[in-house]
Amino acid sequence: MGELLELVRANGWSAAAGRVGSSLQRRLRDRVTARRLGAPGFRAGRGPRILGLNGMRIGEDFHAGDALWLEAVLRYAGVSFTPELMIGPHARLSDNVHIACLGRISIGAHLLCGSRVLISDHAHGRYQGAGGSDPGTPPAHRPLHSAAPVTIGQNVWLGDGVAVLAGAAIGDGCVIGANAVVTGAIPPGTIAVGAPAQPIRRWSETEQSWVKLARTGERFEPSDLVD
Repeated sequence: MGELLELVRANGWSAAAGRVGSSLQRRLRDRVTARRLGAPGFRAGRGPRILGLNGMRIGEDFHAGDALWLEAVLRYAGVSFTPELMIGPHARLSDNVHIACLGRISIGAHLLCGSRVLISDHAHGRYQGAGGSDPGTPPAHRPLHSAAPVTIGQNVWLGDGVAVLAGAAIGDGCVIGANAVVTGAIPPGTIAVGAPAQPIRRWSETEQSWVKLARTGERFEPSDLVD
């Protein structure tokens, strides 16, 4: 009641009634979506786009901001696919997050996503190896192709503008800095930045702190990051 009175004081009864009506509509929509997904506590902001529910499994207590685009691609350009999009419980996503799965995307519990984050395991066309896509073909006409799955561990934080692409494997407890592009392995307990993303710090159990890595500008193996 207190929040409603504040809305009335600030915007008048007409605007307040509109806000309350929109909120009730979103709650009803979220309840229906939660039931269809088997995801208790599902909540999304304004204007979500959720497609391919049969190809996704969402954990409980999923919260997303405005303009969520969540899609398991079941069919495109006359071709059928069998995507596996799995998101663990207690995910927290900001506005304008796009998660699109053609093959397999697995995300652990307690994901934290900034705004404008992309997580995708596919592209329009093939760009490695034989049988690549002809640049003379319009991109929208190139067949969808997933080169590799995407794996994101638990307790991962993706900053604003991060892109996680096919072949990415992000370990538990990682922090990925704003606008980074992840295309390969990021060992557990590291902070990574850049395009392509590279680890710059690691969590030290001994020191109970994030320790700066001595080397930069090259890829690391998990064995490089052991205390």
